[in-house]
Amino acid sequence: MEKNEFKGKHLLVCGMGYLGKRIARQALDRGMRVTALTRSAEKAEALREEGYEMIVADLVQQGWYQDVTEPVDCILNCVSAGGDGVEGYIRAYIEGMHSLLHYCAGDFNGRLVYTSSTGVYPFSDGEIVTEDTPFEPQSETSEILKTSEGFLQQSGPDHWAILRLAGIYGPDRHYLLNQIRSGESELSGEGDNYLNLIHVDDICSAIWKIWEADESALNTVYNVSDDQPALKEEVVSWLAEKTGNPMPRFNPKKSIRQRHLPNGKLPNRIISNKKLKDATRWQPRYPTYREGFSDLIG
Repeated sequence: MEKNEFKGKHLLVCGMGYLGKRIARQALDRGMRVTALTRSAEKAEALREEGYEMIVADLVQQGWYQDVTEPVDCILNCVSAGGDGVEGYIRAYIEGMHSLLHYCAGDFNGRLVYTSSTGVYPFSDGEIVTEDTPFEPQSETSEILKTSEGFLQQSGPDHWAILRLAGIYGPDRHYLLNQIRSGESELSGEGDNYLNLIHVDDICSAIWKIWEADESALNTVYNVSDDQPALKEEVVSWLAEKTGNPMPRFNPKKSIRQRHLPNGKLPNRIISNKKLKDATRWQPRYPTYREGFSDLIG
């Protein structure tokens, strides 16, 4: 599908956060009509001024259905838990998915993309992880994500895809780079575990690839990660050198997350993106952390 073939199509975005707003802007640039949900009336007012048709509602509340006044061609479900712990995960991912699937059971005949997380995979020991790697629950939140995926797989519309995203970074979202720039002498976690990263622009291009793809590429799960996961120590060392800051040390005891994980271990896996590339011809603009962070460092 050529870029101009999106003109006049209707996109529904559930979750106008870091990723959702970026896709919505790209959709407007392609000549699409964009309807989006947000729980914030103040945020909705600001977004209306940018050209979006905003609905102030919680995804889990079915009252918003009647506010989507025209047929929808594409849906992006990229809601977040909003920092409300396990309860927030259940509401956003399980109850939200139930509500969205109920909406799709009406007259939706388009394509639904759901952004999940590579956090559903077992922690591994530096091994390559593919979409076929068996699920092993590591936390309540990973079980919730996997459950929400299951609802879509079992009861979704005719055309859908689940994108399991690696660690997202990009403009205005680069926590690790900020830590190095601030001159922190100690970082939480361990340096000899793999980081799996994906630039937000590459997530966007993957989503558009799904909406363009042949039907044979749909109704499945894809990993969205860059081409070359690297050890955290390697990434930190490179960032320190490029920014002219000292190399910090790692302190596993400083990691709050690590203290609550099974056996005190952090994820250490290499996420494979081969399936997505083979099925859709997707290629990341930022194949490694070097290209992505170089743009951010300037």
